[in-house]
Amino acid sequence: MDYNTVLYEVCGPGDAVVAITMNRPDQRNAINREMAEELLDAFRRADAEPGAKVILFSGAGKSFCAGGDLSVLPTFDHYTMVDWLAKTGLSIVRAITENDKVVIAKVKGHCIAGGLELALACDLIYASERTKLGVTEVAMGILPGWGGTVRLARCLPIFRGREILLSGSKDYTAREFYDMGLLTRVYAEEEFDAKVDEKVAMFCERPADALRMGKSVMKEAFDGMPLDSAMNLEREAIAWLFHSELVTGLREAAVAAFEAMKQQQQGG
Repeated sequence: MDYNTVLYEVCGPGDAVVAITMNRPDQRNAINREMAEELLDAFRRADAEPGAKVILFSGAGKSFCAGGDLSVLPTFDHYTMVDWLAKTGLSIVRAITENDKVVIAKVKGHCIAGGLELALACDLIYASERTKLGVTEVAMGILPGWGGTVRLARCLPIFRGREILLSGSKDYTAREFYDMGLLTRVYAEEEFDAKVDEKVAMFCERPADALRMGKSVMKEAFDGMPLDSAMNLEREAIAWLFHSELVTGLREAAVAAFEAMKQQQQGG
């Protein structure tokens, strides 16, 4: 698929990073149907990148994402709206949450409504201290449609989550969200890019299988897997990783021994 509203780049050391950038800066990266379809394709494509470990998800210009493009709503009939919300939107969220890569949201400017819902679906959220956040749907007489209500309930004490949802406010600061536990880190504007780059580089240095399995075990535990089952899953993951490292170590030792023997024969 060719993209008109999304930038897609494989970059970083060893092509270990996929940068997915929403690219409608004049509209604060508001999501229309075209962007929604392109984001879905981009995250699925990134999941299949063989050498990638990290997906860096951001917005072009001054904002991350201002949510859905309200200018297109009058053109939707009821069934089109439901299809967009229930199918395409939730498919994007699943493409993020079920991705094998570490998905990092790099958030600045406005991160509201559907934009915040996409960020909350990511594994990590790094924000500029000037970011404004919120879910604004209740103020418009509707509810978040991409899992925002559920994530607020799961990630926060219920009284905090209710206030964010029911107020419909778009003026929460990054520090407020960080203090609630909804952001991973908040950085000063002048150091934001450099600090996020440092974090991305750190994850790129970690073994891909350990990243993938660590994500998987934590997701199952967060989603409500019984404690004993989650601990069994953790043990199975550890056993698989130890076996993988053992096989890799034996293979590397065999290659080294072969090379040494070959050099010895050549020298003789």
